Amino acid sequence: MKELGIRRTIDSVIIGYAKGKITCFFGDLDNIMDVVPGDMVVNAMMATMAAHSGQQAELVYHMSSSVRNPVTYATLEHCGFRYFLANPRVGRDGSVMPTKKLRFIKSMVVFRVFMTLRYKLPLEVMHLVNLLSCGLLARGYNELNRKYNFMIFDDLNMERLRMAMKKDDAEARMFDFDPKHIDWEDYFCSIHIPGVMKYAFK
Repeated sequence: MKELGIRRTIDSVIIGYAKGKITCFFGDLDNIMDVVPGDMVVNAMMATMAAHSGQQAELVYHMSSSVRNPVTYATLEHCGFRYFLANPRVGRDGSVMPTKKLRFIKSMVVFRVFMTLRYKLPLEVMHLVNLLSCGLLARGYNELNRKYNFMIFDDLNMERLRMAMKKDDAEARMFDFDPKHIDWEDYFCSIHIPGVMKYAFK
């Protein structure tokens, strides 16, 4: 749980939005995120350990939601706006910060114009500083770039384990790790965003 989630992309966007530093985001609101609550990941780990105790075979399990219960960026955007309308942020001077909708830019042309005007020119200066400092800034860039790759994972082994656990209904309920049981609106508005604000927002 790298530094309470700060390194995860959606949490970074939530924090940037809460601070008023992110006003727009390049992407399609219809794109699917792969998000799984931490308690479901722990349940899946415990279930796999119990199912394979004493076995030497190495099986790979991947806990994902993108196949079984996909959630789009539109849901996150809607929940974030709704959460911050109900829980307005307060600035350092005690004034309430206005809640504005996060704009998603779908057009690459519009995004490139925005990025050039807002960031590319300052980044060219940073590039020069990086060259003068023998590549010191390159490591940070590589670490950030690694976090923005998009993937959808196959969770066939997890599905087989879920099916095997259904034989014991009490155990299946106790160690529920089925992403189909996630109500995304409730999860983001009642659990995820409040958790990010409480534990990761500084």
